[in-house]
Amino acid sequence: MPCQLSNKHFTIGIVLLSLASIAQGQQPITRLPESLTQSTTIDSVAEKEVATFIAKSMTNLASDDPTTVRNGREMIVQSLSKQSVHPAFRTIFASKVLPGLRKTIADGSAFQATNALEVVKALQSPDAIAFLSEQSSPKKQPNASLRLVAASGLSSLRTPIDLTVAQADGILKMIGASAAQESDWMIASYDLQALQAFSTSPHVPKASQGTARTLLISSLESMVDRLRKASASTPAGELELIRAVNRSLATYMRDQVPLATPADAASLAKALEPTLRNIKLLASDPPPSSDVDAYKQAGKTAEKMLVALVPGNSPKPQGKPQGKPAARK
Repeated sequence: MPCQLSNKHFTIGIVLLSLASIAQGQQPITRLPESLTQSTTIDSVAEKEVATFIAKSMTNLASDDPTTVRNGREMIVQSLSKQSVHPAFRTIFASKVLPGLRKTIADGSAFQATNALEVVKALQSPDAIAFLSEQSSPKKQPNASLRLVAASGLSSLRTPIDLTVAQADGILKMIGASAAQESDWMIASYDLQALQAFSTSPHVPKASQGTARTLLISSLESMVDRLRKASASTPAGELELIRAVNRSLATYMRDQVPLATPADAASLAKALEPTLRNIKLLASDPPPSSDVDAYKQAGKTAEKMLVALVPGNSPKPQGKPQGKPAARK
């Protein structure tokens, strides 16, 4: 049975430990030869070499020794990230290694599963990205530390392979559902970053980029709505979702708004303005037992975005916010 972690500090410790540097004196990392990773096809000889390599890596990942587990991770990570890899080989290799990684993540310890997920992140193939989107879902992956690793991989989309509309939309649907269900603000923040990454990636079809932007806006709206409906019985962790909202808006302001055409800015303003105004209302009347400073910071970010996007919304003298926040229960 997978190890279920409940202590957040222990969870973070597991993640950090799994990502630690290779210990001094560890056996050298075995990589696939670059002549092989640059190939577009795999013949029978190469297939045997790949199979042997994968079997060794999977054996190491299943070890009880942390150093050996990290060695199994780095065998694949370094083979795919420290040298040239043809997209065709990446896809073929991913299809062969993913079944073993799925098994380790499902049946291994938290440490083994975390390292296996780091390997999945390095694959950067359509199937690997789809699997990460599954692992970021609270319904499919109850372990928060593993969801954190998976979501972080989606937020830094680096695939060199063009996704089809069907592939991209399937992944986006899963990310959107995860964002709607997530109560950990760090994971939710990565979900929102992933939607932003998909909205601009050159390897995502234009139609799917639009889908990503729509999901980003609806996810922000949903999170803000959840916070406006918060009550004294709302878990403290869920109240911190405002941090994910603030980080997403700040990143969008920094990376996307300066590049927006007037037409794009007008469209974004129309879609986001109600949510931005609701964030300001939240800042003026935070939920019970919440971090007031975090809500104030989100209100400031929302105000900056309104000024940047909405014509005539220049800063005005401070006054009592218009509108009435949702009633607390």
